Amino acid sequence: MPTILAATRLEWAGNGGGAVMLNIAIVDDDDEDAAATAAMIDRYYDGDKSRYRIVRFADGETFLDDYRAAFDAMFLDVEMPGIDGLETARRLREIDSHVVLVFTTKMAQYAAVGYDVDAVGYLVKPVEYYGFALKMRKIETLVSRRRDVTVPLTVGTGTQFLSSRDIRYVEVLRHEVIYHTSDTAYKVWSSLKEAAELLGPAHFTAANRYCLVNLAWVRAVNGDTVIVDGESLPVSRSRRKPLMQALADYYGG
Repeated sequence: MPTILAATRLEWAGNGGGAVMLNIAIVDDDDEDAAATAAMIDRYYDGDKSRYRIVRFADGETFLDDYRAAFDAMFLDVEMPGIDGLETARRLREIDSHVVLVFTTKMAQYAAVGYDVDAVGYLVKPVEYYGFALKMRKIETLVSRRRDVTVPLTVGTGTQFLSSRDIRYVEVLRHEVIYHTSDTAYKVWSSLKEAAELLGPAHFTAANRYCLVNLAWVRAVNGDTVIVDGESLPVSRSRRKPLMQALADYYGG
């Protein structure tokens, strides 16, 4: 059973407007290919380094060591020594379901890989700029959709800051709204409408009249049930179609 904490007050702080810097990881063992990817990113932003930050890793193991979900997007080479790009992606998805993933490969037969790890596509080396720019636009769209929201909850005499990325779903019971994370449920005196307004930028959507689900944590929709990080929640008949459309939009469909 998760720990339940009662919060006496709800506040909200969102990210400001304007251009957002993208934190991008390049995971590629080939120095020239990694440099070429970095050069295309720079070209895409017309050399404006205030728009992006790049960190390059030469192998999957180094990338995964002490990973802290610091990246918005990553370009991941498929063929690497040690654990290859596919295995790196599978392990990554166990700890981060949000980072936008693009595979790069010199072998066209790998072009169809990536769907089981929610990759948004692939680029065949040597990469042409036009195709690269299309992927960058998709990355920007998805990162914007998956924008994080911080929810400060006053708990006792202190404040508990919740990241929308950590909230699996939100439900209302009588006049209390409960924010569910992986191991804790935070109660606050509020309404589901207010929660929906606060979490809107983070892309929560209603599964029924009493519950909002975080699209990033939805693992399946089976009939009248949605699976959110392993937990089954009811989906009302009127909400099933909007929920499926919201999922398609969220994942760039």
